[in-house]
Amino acid sequence: MRLLRAFYFAGKHSSFKAAAERLALTPSAVSHQVKELEEQLGVTLFQRRTRAITLTATGRQLLVDLEPALAALHAAVVRASRANARRQLHVVMPPFFASELFAPRLHDFHGRHPSIDIQVDTRDPRPDQHPVYSDVSVLLSNRDPDDDVEAVRLFPLRLVAACSRELAASLGRVDHDPLRDHALIMHRTRPDAWERWAERVGFDITDVRNVVEFDSMFAVARAAERGAGIALVPAVLCQPWFDSGALVRIEALEVTTDDAYYLVARRDDLSRPEVRALTSWTLQQFQESA
Repeated sequence: MRLLRAFYFAGKHSSFKAAAERLALTPSAVSHQVKELEEQLGVTLFQRRTRAITLTATGRQLLVDLEPALAALHAAVVRASRANARRQLHVVMPPFFASELFAPRLHDFHGRHPSIDIQVDTRDPRPDQHPVYSDVSVLLSNRDPDDDVEAVRLFPLRLVAACSRELAASLGRVDHDPLRDHALIMHRTRPDAWERWAERVGFDITDVRNVVEFDSMFAVARAAERGAGIALVPAVLCQPWFDSGALVRIEALEVTTDDAYYLVARRDDLSRPEVRALTSWTLQQFQESA
């Protein structure tokens, strides 16, 4: 099982490093475990290149076969845990959603459901699909989730421009000229967000002083808070930053996207009281937020 888990996460992530993070191991340890599994089976599961690994045909088939088996093991553990008065839920959601909306309100959920423990996972190789090992997930997607799950749309992703209070006070009237004097900050997964806004208002994006990309929305917001420039941030998720004054919204700069946040669970899991408790609470909390 130890070797199969190492292979499973390496295959799902196409990365020994990402698998190591999931398993609290070093990438070298994961690589050695996968190699040991290959030696035991007498097959090659990965093609190893300098900076990447890819599954062989045998590896892809083993990954497909393992997924339902691991899901069955997870279900067995869940059933065994029900013998205890406490219930456990595994939840997957985007990291910024978890830190800015979910975590600050968990005290309310635990006040209502003190016997339910929650494990939150913010890293998943397919962020727009409900993982097989998760009980409940919050997905950011531009399409309806798959047919085998129940999904409720929470709210759309709307990006608004924001900056520090000091920078906002110096901008004055928001037009093209102030933007040429400040860096534009963006998330790496949405490199076209500023370009879409610039095209809509007739602004040449090449005129800006600097463009800064981060792979974390928290880093985007923090850079804007510290005066590094003007950032496009999710309106709902950054509301706590606006409320505290850490960021100031620039009302004239806004970008709509095709993406939305969905609350997702498998239909079979909705019969479990702990899943119903979390999904009902999440809908109440975050549809109100929107």
